[in-house]
Amino acid sequence: MELNTAVKPFMFRWLLEDQGFDRAIYLDPDIFVYRPLTEVGALLDAGASGVLTPHIMRPLEDGGKPDDHDILQSGIYNLGFAAMTRQPEALAFLAWWGRRLQFQCYSDVRNNLFTDQRWCDFAPSFMPNLALLRHPGYNVAYWNLAHRKIEAGLDGAMTVNGEPLVFFHFSGLRFEEPKLVSRHQQRLGWADLGNAQTLFSNYRQAVMDNGWSESRKCPYAYDEVDGIRLSGPIRGLYRKRYPQHAPKESCLDSAFIVRMCNQRVDIPAARGRVVVTELMKHVHGSRPDLQAAFNLETREGVLAFARWFETIPCREYGLDPRFTRQGLIGSLHVEPLPDAARDPIPNEGRSLLYRLWRKARKRLLGLGVR
Repeated sequence: MELNTAVKPFMFRWLLEDQGFDRAIYLDPDIFVYRPLTEVGALLDAGASGVLTPHIMRPLEDGGKPDDHDILQSGIYNLGFAAMTRQPEALAFLAWWGRRLQFQCYSDVRNNLFTDQRWCDFAPSFMPNLALLRHPGYNVAYWNLAHRKIEAGLDGAMTVNGEPLVFFHFSGLRFEEPKLVSRHQQRLGWADLGNAQTLFSNYRQAVMDNGWSESRKCPYAYDEVDGIRLSGPIRGLYRKRYPQHAPKESCLDSAFIVRMCNQRVDIPAARGRVVVTELMKHVHGSRPDLQAAFNLETREGVLAFARWFETIPCREYGLDPRFTRQGLIGSLHVEPLPDAARDPIPNEGRSLLYRLWRKARKRLLGLGVR
């Protein structure tokens, strides 16, 4: 998701500046368009430098999720849709947006970042001629469906609050769960959808008919380098080490990745006993359950964490053994642990502490409205 959203301003600029188009429209791949975007064209013809749609146009105060605060954390405007022109103010905004997304396009709602979306809260301030499209038939989705009544006309065409349905944003579907409205919300069940059930069912069937089962098996092209899987902890460490600039060495060089992850960290309790690497420290620092289980200020805690790191992250994160075995390499003497003690923090499927932490983390970080 982070890479997919990061390319938007660069593609807009390529189309507008390099290819000479006067205007360009972006749509998320989980959007289904039911009729031409006539209202967008009219706004651009009238001089708008760009067009965005707000997530909601009324407060969400019924106790469901997402609520107003979740929307605030994820971004006022939903960037599943955006229209931009070649006007100078739009090109200047796209250049600024691209500079921000180059190194700051990731999901960290607690620290006020949600991929490309939060940055566009600045768009109305930076683009005086930006138009905000409030037509209820645009960008209909789980986050505003509580405010938008969908009805079927005599001709079978759907309307939203009496206006034609233009496009629906099917965010957060799981195709193996046909009656799930969205994994990102807790407000609406299948029975609450009414006429929208037909839209969901038809969309799911259309996606399935177009090869979903086969395409979902396609590997992510940038998921590994020379056989090393770039799992979440490795990406997180890279971002932490290089938040504002790229290193001189290529991040797509496996030797560089290994050196970065296995660089030793000086922890007094580990001296002469265990090696603690940058990757080990990063994983420990990112998980409250590990911090509660392994005190790195004690020799016992460091050794127990090194033993845990030797085996469990291979299963939880798919980490390469050349990273997970570093902690015990060169230690003075390590007694083998009995099987029952090798996993003081079991994998996330069995760990009550881990599940409680994940649940608390979701409340802290927000749902991330996509």
